[in-house]
Amino acid sequence: MGKTVRSRLTVTLAVAAAVVGLALPGVAGAADGSTQPRSNTACNDGKATAVENVAIRTSTSTSAALVTTALKGQTWACGATSVILGGRYTACGTSNGNGWFYVYNDNYAGYTVSGCWG
Repeated sequence: MGKTVRSRLTVTLAVAAAVVGLALPGVAGAADGSTQPRSNTACNDGKATAVENVAIRTSTSTSAALVTTALKGQTWACGATSVILGGRYTACGTSNGNGWFYVYNDNYAGYTVSGCWG
């Protein structure tokens, strides 16, 4: 890889990192609007509890096929402690969010909006 290509890649990655910090309302970015990441603790212990009835989908998009619905109060296992970037959504008090979790139980597995889990 040439020096110019590496430089452009470095700049592109730096810009992408800054954008990600702003692109996750309710998931990333400090309350003061800075781009410092803020962790979502809903899945930190490997499980999360639905704060409302929430769709579990085949991919990180609200138009993806519905796998099932997690009911308010149900606890599901989480595949990661970090949020996955996906399609935008408005749900559970989050507007224009794009953070998703991979969740599963004995019968189902799929992606769900991170803003609906606590």
